[in-house]
Amino acid sequence: MRLTSAILFLLINFQVFGQSKVEYGSNHGQYLEIDNTKIYYEQYGEGSPILLLHGGMGSISNFNTLIPDLSKHFKLIAIDSPSHGRSYSIDSLSYNILADYVVKIVDKLKFDKIDIIGYSDGAIIGMLVADKIPNKINKIVFGAGALNPHSSTPEGLKILQNFSPEILPEEYVTSYNKKSPNPNHWEEFVYNSKEMWLEDIWIPKEILPKIESKVLILFGDRDPFIPLNHSFEIYNDLPNGELCILPKKGHDIFNNSKITNDILLTFLSKN
Repeated sequence: MRLTSAILFLLINFQVFGQSKVEYGSNHGQYLEIDNTKIYYEQYGEGSPILLLHGGMGSISNFNTLIPDLSKHFKLIAIDSPSHGRSYSIDSLSYNILADYVVKIVDKLKFDKIDIIGYSDGAIIGMLVADKIPNKINKIVFGAGALNPHSSTPEGLKILQNFSPEILPEEYVTSYNKKSPNPNHWEEFVYNSKEMWLEDIWIPKEILPKIESKVLILFGDRDPFIPLNHSFEIYNDLPNGELCILPKKGHDIFNNSKITNDILLTFLSKN
């Protein structure tokens, strides 16, 4: 595997560039105690609630350029998944485990109905949450997600299979040590993430026809990790799906994109 490919994959989720003036993800958030761990979250705006679920090895800062625009219209609840960002570590990671935490977060914050914007890993988690608590999830933005690792491009799958702490840019370690309440768990976090990414199934295909929530499938037409035809496969199985392909965009569909924010506002605002 070429090192440049691995670094590209990492920098997509790690936004050391183009950060907003407000340091989202380090902006005086709060903690929820769930299952003997603590989940960090930040809240912005007023209105209908929307839960923001970040990408793999990412954090709330994945949504740096989304939060300022959308918080003018909605109440945004941005969380750091367990073991990510400022949240405390858990022993192992899987998409189902993280989805179960989100279900408990929705319950703990006493939301009867909520929308979800999910990016990459967060998109996968959001779809699983909609299957677990269908009566509480109104709309989902499924951004740059996939059903399983074998849906990835050959290059993307090779990155997952060869993932290790050694290929990570130094900025990743520095950020983890700065934010994490458990900085001594770094290597464990990396390998737990890899184990999750190599699970044979991320989203069971059979749950898609049962998802009653309105789902916006959002993909970049130049995503180097997920083939464009995979977005059609997911869309075709959803009873209330919409498909939007972003031109000249890669995997980082929420980064510095006003057109993405406009699309999200349109989808989330309509009945």
